[in-house]
Amino acid sequence: MLKIDDLRQKMGFNRSQIAPALQAAGQDKLAEKIAQCATVTEIATCQGCGTKYYAGSGYCKSRFCSICAKLRAMAWLAKLVPLLKEYVGRGYVVFMLNLTLKDQSDLERGLTALSDAWRYMTNGEKTSRAKFKQLNSGGVRSTEVKIGKRSGLWHPHIHAIVLYNLKRGGKVRQFEDYRDLWERAVRSALNCAADAPKLSGVDIRAVKDYTGENSLLSAVVETFKYIAKFDWIEIAPERVNELVTKTKGKHFISAWGVLYGLNKQVEELLNRSTEEELKQHVCTVCGCSEFELEHALTDIIPKSYLLDFPK
Repeated sequence: MLKIDDLRQKMGFNRSQIAPALQAAGQDKLAEKIAQCATVTEIATCQGCGTKYYAGSGYCKSRFCSICAKLRAMAWLAKLVPLLKEYVGRGYVVFMLNLTLKDQSDLERGLTALSDAWRYMTNGEKTSRAKFKQLNSGGVRSTEVKIGKRSGLWHPHIHAIVLYNLKRGGKVRQFEDYRDLWERAVRSALNCAADAPKLSGVDIRAVKDYTGENSLLSAVVETFKYIAKFDWIEIAPERVNELVTKTKGKHFISAWGVLYGLNKQVEELLNRSTEEELKQHVCTVCGCSEFELEHALTDIIPKSYLLDFPK
């Protein structure tokens, strides 16, 4: 869970930046939902000594909320980083794989093409599917949407954290292989001729720092923090509306291979109740493990009133 000060800062950002941008785009209902995120806080009072702890808040779970984006990243850190370390200890290497396609004027078409191309490469056309499975042992991927810096068009793309078992032999940086596979998949998704100009891009970056954790941490946060960086609040209202409308109801995170099912575990972690969380805590003052829950408005809780549960 977030610390209370961090929570308050993000509440302010939601209200001053995100909600107005959504209102300007005609997304009043979503704006109100995000503006109200975490306004009620749960307080856990130790039954032994009366010490009060911040025990979480009610969250909106919107993919456009800065609070829920941070919580999502924290959940992925909690689940994925220890697992990646375990695989590294067993002889695997980790790398980031970014897949793009030509920027699109229509976001829905771009998202559909991105999804179709991924499906073609990983679970569709027989030759591509077999080659993809040879190149990695599994991974997790998410879709991000932003505006292309040069084109000014929609730039949907995929971030993936990928595992490869060195014991299988072969190359670790298979750039040419991924480039050819992804270009073929994108051409199929966009129904383009073989002699059409290049339609896709591939970037592979090794995650080298396993002991200091910085590289693993930054890779996970970069991959799973948000569907769109919060600079979307600065684009034209009609495009904000298109972003919200065309991404509604779509699932943008999935796992495959040795990490299959991990996204479901993360969702379970995000949906865990406060009562379940409290079972893991003891009072740092007296050592008691029994707490009573009460509720209060987040904004009016004195800063010095609560302690944060230690991580």
